[in-house]
Amino acid sequence: MHPTTLKRYQTRARNFYQKRCGSDAPDSAQICAALLTSASAYQPNSFSTLKSALINDQIARGNRNAAKAIQKLVNPVTAPGSKLPRKPKTKKVRAVSDDDFWELILHLRARGFLDEALCVVLAYYLGVRPCEMRTVTVGDNQVEIIGGKKSAPLERGADRTLAIENPELLKSVAEAAHWMSNCPRTDTAIRDRLRKECRALWPRRKQHPTLKSFRHQLGSNLKASGESGESLAYIMGHQSTDSINVYGDRRSGAGRTVYIRAAADADLSKVRKPKKPALFGRGQVVGRIEIPISLSSRSTAARATTASTDVSG
Repeated sequence: MHPTTLKRYQTRARNFYQKRCGSDAPDSAQICAALLTSASAYQPNSFSTLKSALINDQIARGNRNAAKAIQKLVNPVTAPGSKLPRKPKTKKVRAVSDDDFWELILHLRARGFLDEALCVVLAYYLGVRPCEMRTVTVGDNQVEIIGGKKSAPLERGADRTLAIENPELLKSVAEAAHWMSNCPRTDTAIRDRLRKECRALWPRRKQHPTLKSFRHQLGSNLKASGESGESLAYIMGHQSTDSINVYGDRRSGAGRTVYIRAAADADLSKVRKPKKPALFGRGQVVGRIEIPISLSSRSTAARATTASTDVSG
């Protein structure tokens, strides 16, 4: 197991011990009882992830018997004949309008939250994951992104090189990337502040966009653009053309402009293809990137996406 994954598992396990067991080092019986008792508080997928975290944490502690006992547990919520209620899934925002994007950018800039504003810029235009934002570099008209989902033994990280032909947009992306490369704050701190500001900006809404919402919107835009499945996967940093299926809806991307594309020399041969082709794409390739009218007609908003030296200083 990758050390980073194990570390995350151990952190999650420690939190569970403290919250559910009332101890930093509970025994096997305490862990099993607490896990079964609290099953209704987790969605089935979360329960499975938590169970894996506890198993691996106990193995790391040298308690293999405890790990085996946890492994044998069956989720009482999903067990055959169970009448226990399932925790409902939290509805997530997967589509973000252009107006909401600009409104959020201006709101964040007006309150001095430059880190959050520039993360939104990178997520909106590049679809990068939060863990990838500090790796973005820009040269000429190309954007280099180091894949955030890497596995050391398998080398499965999807690095990619994207092209942006609009100079104004390229400049905004370059300045945002440079700013984030030197940002000392954690991804968690930025996400928490963004969540608070979205609630302050739209207090009547029940759901609010996150950085992943903008990634979903880019997925929708790409699906509606006519790009090939391999190109879509490459742009999104996926290993397979299947992965794009969970991102966005081509209907919410209709009429939206795609500002990025795979670089001319991008190697798409490493993208795995399913036996059955995806419903979107159909082998077409976008031949050009339209210059966004919004950037020229909304000069104030365009400037708001740029972390200029006089503002940062």
